[in-house]
Amino acid sequence: MICSCKPSQKLEQENEIETRQDVINFLFKDYIGEKPSASFIVIKDGKIKENQSFGYADLEHKIPANGETNYRLASVTKQFTAMGILILIHQGKLNYETKLTEVIPEFPEYGKDITIKNLMSHRSGLQSYTKLYPKDWKKQIVDEDVLHLLMKQNSLLFPANSKFRYSNSGYAVLAKIIERVSGKSFKEFMDIEIFEKLGMTNSTVYLKDLHIKNRAYGYKLIEREYQNKDQNKWSAIQGDGGIYSSVSDYAKWDKSLYEETLISEDLMNDAFSKWDKDGKTDGDGYGFGWQIGYKNGKKYLVHGGSSTGFLNTTLRVPSDKITVVIYTNNGNLGGLRRKALFLASYFSDGAVPIPCEILLEKNIMDNGIESISAKFDQIKSNENKYDISKDGLIRLGFSYFENEPEKSLKVFELITTEFPDYFGGYYGLAQYYAYKDKGNNKLAIENYKKVVELNPSNENRLINRSKRMIEKLSE
Repeated sequence: MICSCKPSQKLEQENEIETRQDVINFLFKDYIGEKPSASFIVIKDGKIKENQSFGYADLEHKIPANGETNYRLASVTKQFTAMGILILIHQGKLNYETKLTEVIPEFPEYGKDITIKNLMSHRSGLQSYTKLYPKDWKKQIVDEDVLHLLMKQNSLLFPANSKFRYSNSGYAVLAKIIERVSGKSFKEFMDIEIFEKLGMTNSTVYLKDLHIKNRAYGYKLIEREYQNKDQNKWSAIQGDGGIYSSVSDYAKWDKSLYEETLISEDLMNDAFSKWDKDGKTDGDGYGFGWQIGYKNGKKYLVHGGSSTGFLNTTLRVPSDKITVVIYTNNGNLGGLRRKALFLASYFSDGAVPIPCEILLEKNIMDNGIESISAKFDQIKSNENKYDISKDGLIRLGFSYFENEPEKSLKVFELITTEFPDYFGGYYGLAQYYAYKDKGNNKLAIENYKKVVELNPSNENRLINRSKRMIEKLSE
């Protein structure tokens, strides 16, 4: 597919003519039919260029998804929670240096150095509530429970503001701060200060037993059957992931991020900037509810969301005024950020680089796996036009693993050839020889050893798995 052409034109691919819908159907082929759903929206220059849905929001009742379907946003919620704090700062009720203990004075002494800014930028050092949740609890945990669990501790994971560590606990605490300062529940505050002001009529904050209109239910594929996995013990927490919303409502939210409807431009720029121990700086990192990335001089504002039965992604490229949002109620299928990048490229006339593994997947489907090397050579000859992601290539290889393992083998071989110092390709080969080419333990062990040799220290889980497999296969 040549995706630098304008979306109103047809795509010419090796003597085949494909319409825009053909391309979209290819991207979302895993959601078409009697399956959990995906809804997406593309916004360019303030106008909705595409808004489509596939599959079922409710499999049990065969209710199709549409642009008004409300998905659990999971961590996409964080951009709204952060906005709630920024609204309070805009109103003069908080500031970046306000201490946690100033708002919640009963919080233990160890929290006295944690600031509002630290909480929003994941630099608080608070412990993870998933590690503190009592094993004998049967109930769903809520934000107040998170606060109480943290208040029973006597230390941080690290001194506040000394390092970054993504923290769901921090955003649950931010929801409680919003309640303390505003005098309203988190849901009431979001309703009044954001959703109603922006006309986001579908959006709401989750409460147990609350009727959510147009609700999508979460599913996971277990033993080849989709099972309803809509709730778990974490999914009632509001501040870190409890908002339900639709892609159509996101268009209203996106519009407000270019304006001063809710907060000042200066505060908005703060949210869209990296923060570290020295304050606001340039470069890749985390802002306030947003992950910040740069490529070829462009700033990318992104955030994903993962919860039981739901996977979502949001992508904004402000310099090109393009936004892509994908919400799904399928907890198994990843790669959404790469699909969003593809759509951003397609609808921006190629201003955003095209994810290479999506082109490879399409080429494999059209021309067979043997064409992969030639296609990759073509792609890598123009690095400005294409975005080559090693993680994306690994994901492509494993997408074939169960049903077409010989294709997985070819993809992993390509990765080790092109990136001989990258551990991921060797891990793919090791898995292939261990599970799909049984009896070839020697090659499996050789590749697991390469994983251990090349793996960075922050991938200890993969190192430990590889070591266990080496031991097992050596018996």
